[in-house]
Amino acid sequence: MNLYSNLGILIVDKDEPTCHRIGVYLSKKYWVWTFNSGKEALAKLKQVQADILISALKLKDMEGLNFIKKANKIFPKIYVIIIASSADLSKKMEQLKDIAYDFITKPVDEKQLNLVLKRAVGHQQLLKKKEIYKELSILDHLTRVYNRRYLDLMLAREIERSKRVSRPFSLMMIDIDNFKEYNDKIGHPAGDSFLKKFAHLLMKSSRILDSVYRYGGDEFLVLLPETSKKDAIYLAKRIQSVVKEEKFEGLEKISRSRFTISIGLASFPEDGFSTEALLTLADRMMFKAKKLTRNKVCFQGQAVTN
Repeated sequence: MNLYSNLGILIVDKDEPTCHRIGVYLSKKYWVWTFNSGKEALAKLKQVQADILISALKLKDMEGLNFIKKANKIFPKIYVIIIASSADLSKKMEQLKDIAYDFITKPVDEKQLNLVLKRAVGHQQLLKKKEIYKELSILDHLTRVYNRRYLDLMLAREIERSKRVSRPFSLMMIDIDNFKEYNDKIGHPAGDSFLKKFAHLLMKSSRILDSVYRYGGDEFLVLLPETSKKDAIYLAKRIQSVVKEEKFEGLEKISRSRFTISIGLASFPEDGFSTEALLTLADRMMFKAKKLTRNKVCFQGQAVTN
């Protein structure tokens, strides 16, 4: 079975025999949930992701249109199919075509059901593929943090947002101390595993509003919205402590008990008003930190040892 064919379908109809019959038929190929109550169906939607919704116009406890609107708030991209008699569909078609992709008439014919489901599945397959391709275009293939191309876009957006609301933001450029020695002695496969673990550690030790990027090689960048230079220093020192306490495999082969990182900071607007100015300064401060025996946080005019 195609990976994307294994979709979730929610069927809601107060007509229990029809609901059950469609559910049994579709469950041979898809994940299926059937309900007569709109309230129970909405509760389920909050627990699982349904890709396709087949809803009647009359449910056990509410109107179908009201239910569909509430379901759309939970999953805006759900593919809505309305099931009703030909007479009911004709009466309300102008209203229904704005909230549904497709329709099934009662009594349900398997040929018609298959045709409508084929269109629904094809639509959701394409949607999922687009989402995957979009994700691949903004993520670093090895570490699964954001890539440099996406950084350029988000940093430009953050500059415009911060100008608009007159608020600062900061960024920290991070380099792993002695990584080249580790990579050369332990081997590139081990180095790749190290980078994956390190990236995960950065994401775990950053705040929810922060974003992590692989800048290149063993250099990473953390974008810190709504963050002053003073707060950025505190966060940088905290990340240094987390990394220093983490145990990485193979350190004994390069005569080290812990890994450390060098961090360069830059803040908007005090250190620059452009992407280029901020990245250049953060990069320069990071190299300064490495020259000062590593394991330091450096920023314009100062250096802080953790």
